[in-house]
Amino acid sequence: MSAGDHAARQEAKRRLSEPENDHELHSAMERMKERHPHLWNALHRVHFARDIDPSELDAWRRAPQGSPENDLVEHYDRALGYLGVALQ
Repeated sequence: MSAGDHAARQEAKRRLSEPENDHELHSAMERMKERHPHLWNALHRVHFARDIDPSELDAWRRAPQGSPENDLVEHYDRALGYLGVALQ
């Protein structure tokens, strides 16, 4: 991951933590929900539904390939990348 990609993902995470009145974020999330529902679901579960604690994601990255935990964290990482690009 390049420094620019990392910065874009960090910006996406920051904006997800403060989503109120962020119309650009909401538009990007709606496009993601329509085009990539599996990515949207991962972000939604972590940041909005709060049924997954963000602190668990690092442990889930070490889960066996193909496990539900590993799949979810891969979708989460891809979703942050999608948002990072959409919000630039």
